[in-house]
Amino acid sequence: MTAESILNSRAARVTMVMSALFGTTGVILVFLPRWLEVERALSGAEIGAVLSLAQFARILTGPAIAYWADGASDRGTPLKYVSVAAVIAYAAFFFIAHGFWQLLVLGFIALSLTQALTPLIEAATLRATAQGKLSYGVARGIGSFAFIVANIAGGVLISGFGLGAVVIWVLSGLALVVATSWLGLKHDPPLVQTRAARLGAIGELLRNRRFVILIIACGLIQSAHGFYYGFSTIVWRGQGISPEMVGILWAFGVAIEIAFLFSLPFIERRVSSEALILMGAGGGIARWLAMGFAPLGFALWPLQALHALSFAAAHVGAMRLVHREAAEHSATMAQTLYAALSAGVLMGCSTLLSGYLYDHVGARGYWAMAALCVIGGGLAILLLQPRKRVPATPQP
Repeated sequence: MTAESILNSRAARVTMVMSALFGTTGVILVFLPRWLEVERALSGAEIGAVLSLAQFARILTGPAIAYWADGASDRGTPLKYVSVAAVIAYAAFFFIAHGFWQLLVLGFIALSLTQALTPLIEAATLRATAQGKLSYGVARGIGSFAFIVANIAGGVLISGFGLGAVVIWVLSGLALVVATSWLGLKHDPPLVQTRAARLGAIGELLRNRRFVILIIACGLIQSAHGFYYGFSTIVWRGQGISPEMVGILWAFGVAIEIAFLFSLPFIERRVSSEALILMGAGGGIARWLAMGFAPLGFALWPLQALHALSFAAAHVGAMRLVHREAAEHSATMAQTLYAALSAGVLMGCSTLLSGYLYDHVGARGYWAMAALCVIGGGLAILLLQPRKRVPATPQP
């Protein structure tokens, strides 16, 4: 297989869109809470509310967009139109909204749109990488590298030019998502389905006991990142850590995640998807317990390295199981239900709780996140398949 054929493959084109999206969310996740605190003078509870409302709404917006995608003549159409709407919504959020209620409403619209893009691109990546020209781990790793670039470059730009750099970066990044999706994605026809079949896919998935356990267990493990996503930058800046170093700390965690993703072919030959999820829970428990003590200095680096377990291992295990549990005709809906119920409702609750925890106990709010990992890991044990008993060979 030539390098030219790989670069011109559907997987490479989808990876290009994913990289543009992750390069944008790398600044949104890390620096938008700080922008809301400094530029709009919101409290921790208000920041939590702005960040969490769109996550709660994913239970409705996510399946609606997936239903649209599964019925479209081109499954890339929703991604293209949603990306255009996201640029407009973020422009309104940054330039029109000032008071809390304006920020809440326009933030809900803007964040809902960018959050809707993630399961669409995840499903497209899983489909495209199944052709074998580029593995899922490599594609996801390239996207994560774009996230790292955003972490570091965002921190440098904010240090040099102020938090206004957040606005320029996010709008430019979303414009790049628009360009790469409209110009790069090839026609992606769905399986032929009736409307009744597409509606039936939702019920079929929710009747699947393992699928329901999976989204709750992994949702709890991933939602334990709520305090980190919403308030780690604010906590670190309060401890005197510079914007550049904040960006580097975030980037280091994702760099270890990339190394993990590039090692997936080796890892997955030895570790089951269910075990990856349990590793994620264990890594999260250790990470958030330690972060609750507000450490500084060298201790932050190994804790950031645990991102490879608390996020990446749990995420890959979940994606593999979602792909395995869902039939082809319900693949996009399965990805979206997972995102809506786990990264949506549960992450929304965690983010909202984190705002109140930050206001009242500061960094010790991480300990509540460790508790979520304990519960999620306990549920994930139920996903383990019982080992098949091999009948004893009768003795002559």
